[in-house]
Amino acid sequence: MNAPALLPLEDGEQYRFTFAMDACVGCHSCEVACAEQNDRPVAQAWRRVGELEGGAYPHTRRFSLSIACNHCVEPTCLTGCPTKAYEKLANGIVVHHEDDCIGCQYCIWNCPYEVPVFNPVRKVVSKCDLCRPRIDAGQAPACVNACPTRAIGIEAVDVAAWRADHAEADAPGLPPSHITLSTTRILLPPDLPDDTSPANERPVQPEQPHTPLIVLTLLTQLSLGMVAATVMLELGGMGRAPLGGARTAAFVAGLLALGSSLFHLGRPARALKALRNLRTSWLSREVALFGLFSGLSFAYAAGAPLGVAALAAGVAGVYASAKLYLVPARPVWDSARTPVAFFATAAATGPLAALLCLDRARLDPAWVVALAGLAAAGTLAQVAVHAQLVAVARRRHRGTYDLLTGRFQDMLGIRLGLAAVALGLLGFALAAPIGGADAGGRFAAAAVFAGGGEVIGRYLFYVTVVPYRIAGNFFGAR
Repeated sequence: MNAPALLPLEDGEQYRFTFAMDACVGCHSCEVACAEQNDRPVAQAWRRVGELEGGAYPHTRRFSLSIACNHCVEPTCLTGCPTKAYEKLANGIVVHHEDDCIGCQYCIWNCPYEVPVFNPVRKVVSKCDLCRPRIDAGQAPACVNACPTRAIGIEAVDVAAWRADHAEADAPGLPPSHITLSTTRILLPPDLPDDTSPANERPVQPEQPHTPLIVLTLLTQLSLGMVAATVMLELGGMGRAPLGGARTAAFVAGLLALGSSLFHLGRPARALKALRNLRTSWLSREVALFGLFSGLSFAYAAGAPLGVAALAAGVAGVYASAKLYLVPARPVWDSARTPVAFFATAAATGPLAALLCLDRARLDPAWVVALAGLAAAGTLAQVAVHAQLVAVARRRHRGTYDLLTGRFQDMLGIRLGLAAVALGLLGFALAAPIGGADAGGRFAAAAVFAGGGEVIGRYLFYVTVVPYRIAGNFFGAR
């Protein structure tokens, strides 16, 4: 079936898809055509057909929803990409340049539709380009040509008018269109039930744990906490020499963190490309700031009077690290809880690690109490973060709530239990003579329990986030 030839664009217009839900019969011809046209496995096809259900027996309805890239007016894949691998062309097409991709997959997190697809063989992402070669030849995309009911179409849209009113981009099974100003126009059936929702809405499946990122975030925050502790002691009148072990340990922790981050990339050999987009990408800023923090920490460990500078770089780095998780596409992360939790980790772990690297007998007892108190405050803050998360998730983020109180209920209980034990051990440690062996053992045990709780908490942070995405199939993986 041949679609009509494309009309040329006027000034201020771009191309976009249209989708008539009532016309779609769920045959998946568009998925197959997309895979064949772009030489992709069907599992990595750039167009996906999901299922929607609504109504009450005996008046139930089922609909299909076929969606590819929406070639948004404000594509978050483009602004978030650290390597500038994305480009929005004059005709509105958002293209991805594979040669510039390092496989960090941050674009998948940023896109509320999870349109970019990771290729595990090539170790990069890819996405729909509206069949750009066909567009350039004046032909419609392959999915448009393949649709037997003409449910999928392509047309021009006045971008300014669409900015003013983009309500037709919203539909059940899709994220709110205002996040990226999706341009796909959805024609909804007139008898669409009010309770129509994705067929795969329940049960919710956990996300990937992203182990390299667990290591990266925890160790950078630990390193920051150690640097903060040593700077506090140094400014408090303690000489630099006794602090050498703690300064060195802080640098090593930060260096291991940067090394671990490479295992998250599909193309680690091209990691330096992540510095390309400092203007709009928080991931680029995180890389730059943690690189600066590492350099200053090394100089500080070597004896240079750069503790305050290293501390400032570390605070900025952890802030940037938290900001890259504040993406509307993942509502549970997009909260003040994220930066609070990241800095609380630094407070809960760094001072304890510093205490273990120092000769406590040479410290003013008041400083030992201050560092232990800072660690206790960080641990209490984490408990408060988890309590607030559960309370808010119950009202606003049912998927995350189901995971935290269902599949991961025991793990959450262990995480909170470890925090309670760490707090108790800190109290016992302060009750013993500061320089005694008993106090040292209790501080060490408190550090182990606090650190273990942080590892579990960060694991839960990644696996219980429920992102916006396109509606999928009941038996499908996405």
